[in-house]
Amino acid sequence: MSRCLGFESCRYSGNIISSDEVREMRDHVDFITVCPEVDIGLGVPRDSVRLVSEGEEKRLVQPNTGDDLTEEMKGFIDDFLSGTSDVDGFILKGRSPTCGLKETRIYHEMDSKVPENKDTGLFGGRVLERYPEKATETAGRLRNYQIREHFLTKIFTFADFRDRKTSGSLHRLKDFHKHNRLLFRSYSKDLYEQMDRSLRKDIDVSKLYDIYEQHLHDLFDRPPECGSRIEVMKEIFNGLKTKIVKDEKDLFRGSLEDYKEGRTSLNVPLSVLHSWLIRFEDEARKNQSFFYPYPRDLVRLEDIKTCVSREYEYF
Repeated sequence: MSRCLGFESCRYSGNIISSDEVREMRDHVDFITVCPEVDIGLGVPRDSVRLVSEGEEKRLVQPNTGDDLTEEMKGFIDDFLSGTSDVDGFILKGRSPTCGLKETRIYHEMDSKVPENKDTGLFGGRVLERYPEKATETAGRLRNYQIREHFLTKIFTFADFRDRKTSGSLHRLKDFHKHNRLLFRSYSKDLYEQMDRSLRKDIDVSKLYDIYEQHLHDLFDRPPECGSRIEVMKEIFNGLKTKIVKDEKDLFRGSLEDYKEGRTSLNVPLSVLHSWLIRFEDEARKNQSFFYPYPRDLVRLEDIKTCVSREYEYF
């Protein structure tokens, strides 16, 4: 977590950045904060730094002092990230010369007025190189529902998996797969079936966890689409049709169409289905993570359109 996102006034200007998305997560996650610039000894406030292209390399420089901080920063980054293998994700300050993810300004010369292109910051880029499978986002992008939902689903699912992998229990792995069956199918039916087949392999449990984890990374590489979610909801609905009356069926079909067309949120048809599973005491499905893949108090009332738009790039 970038330390300036609500933890310390450590920006170059001495300011702190308020992030509702970060604040809401405080009761549910353990934050490890980092401010690469302060952590290599730069003060607060301080002269700003920028990235300057030098051939194929990016150099971190401080124009007002003429200092080149590249090697010192790279050494810090590698030392810091060497102790982060167990983290489930990263939330970083966007556009930062250190923490930025793909939108940091790169200049041709130290005193250039106009950037020549945009790329990752030194710290953010190294995170993406070292942990391409981790949930990694900038705080600003988490204001978008589609991005935040995928990010939260990913970190809480991976945290659960990490805990089970540490136990080394085959039973806990199979229980994880069972608990997330509908969620995984809503991401990719094909990958879910590969994960299902992997659990039938007669191999050492530690090797099995490794194989399953790679499938999990592939599954969460991109958010689910409306179509796959609708198919899962239809499957649940079809198993309940004989127990509900026509008006209830019409209500659900209407909510599903509204969701498909972006007129309502995923939570509307999901809530209808969930209420039926509770009413009919369907123990096998009512506790599935598909309904609440992350803590309920992180769901916002203003979040509506959930069909993934291709305009968003996922790291």
